[in-house]
Amino acid sequence: MNLGPFTHTTRPASARRSGALAGTAALLLLAFGAAACGTADPKTTPAPTETAAATAVPATGDTPAAGTGGSVPDAASAVAPARPAVGSTQWPQLTWYTAEEHGQKQNDPARIWRRTPGGSWQLVRSGRPENSKNLNGPLAVSPDGRRAAWMEASARRLVISEFDGTKRHVIPTQGQQTCAPSWLDSGRVLYGLGPEKELTLIAVNADGTGQKVLATHHPKCPTVSGGWIAQVGAQTVAIADERGVRRAISPRLPAGLVIGGVAAISGNGRTLVISAHTTSPGGCACSERFRSYRIDAVSGAVTELAPLDPAWKQPTGHGEAIDGVVLADGGLVVQVNAATPADGAPAYRLVRYAASGRVLATASVPAGQPWGGLLG
Repeated sequence: MNLGPFTHTTRPASARRSGALAGTAALLLLAFGAAACGTADPKTTPAPTETAAATAVPATGDTPAAGTGGSVPDAASAVAPARPAVGSTQWPQLTWYTAEEHGQKQNDPARIWRRTPGGSWQLVRSGRPENSKNLNGPLAVSPDGRRAAWMEASARRLVISEFDGTKRHVIPTQGQQTCAPSWLDSGRVLYGLGPEKELTLIAVNADGTGQKVLATHHPKCPTVSGGWIAQVGAQTVAIADERGVRRAISPRLPAGLVIGGVAAISGNGRTLVISAHTTSPGGCACSERFRSYRIDAVSGAVTELAPLDPAWKQPTGHGEAIDGVVLADGGLVVQVNAATPADGAPAYRLVRYAASGRVLATASVPAGQPWGGLLG
């Protein structure tokens, strides 16, 4: 879920949840580089008006599954926008963003889906918010799926609009290098200006008002989740919020793993979900293997999230945690990319985990365009 600073990435342009970094001091972190891939250049098409629908797609093939967690006991339940009762295998309501397709026969617009209690996906909104402009980084969609934000490279500006592209608000960036925007909540956006290691992080309301500098001299583009901004090092994660609360976490990971990204943070900052991976000779990502963990931010204790397929445990697991929601009972819903490095597109699954890291159930995502992400 790391947002690359200046290019499209293979990560979905999923929005993150509320929070912002306070103060002006930079977080001192170990440097870690993440690979990014470009997306195809879009064709210019007019932005249609927003459409609302009640179209359900076929059932998602939910699959109950068994598994085992890590060797470190889970230490705390977390506060989050959760719905299921403690110990329940019930899924909370989920919202999914499907990216716009370009160059395909159908040339499909971007879409917002809601998962029904019966397990199907219902289309609730579609549009072309960026109107096929030259984006400088991925499109970011608000947690409620009603708005979008992006950096427009050619015009050197941040644009925030309704999901159908109407009611646009423009914030000039003075031609500076930028971080792709992230949603702090459904009404506020975080973005960064300046060169790497000297970034200024700024929050702004969705209507373009209320700009506020949250940090200066920031080392690299951050990740936003659950009311927190996270900065990732090879063995550390630092999180902070707009109120000035900060935490530096050194999770007790197995030797030979480095942190790849933060998939989710609970609203109280106590629980994180991260992906970690093996290192490769020469820094090539082609042979990296992923393992995912639930972390207690206070103690640093980790609980490994069981892989979907037991074979993935050989030698070091498989499947990268991309996005997620921490539930009130300490359980999780995690968007996992099960693709291998050789695959040309992601292969997403949604996994319902118990607090112990055991797999309770899995579900497929809406069919069609492979690029997309969990919102909420």
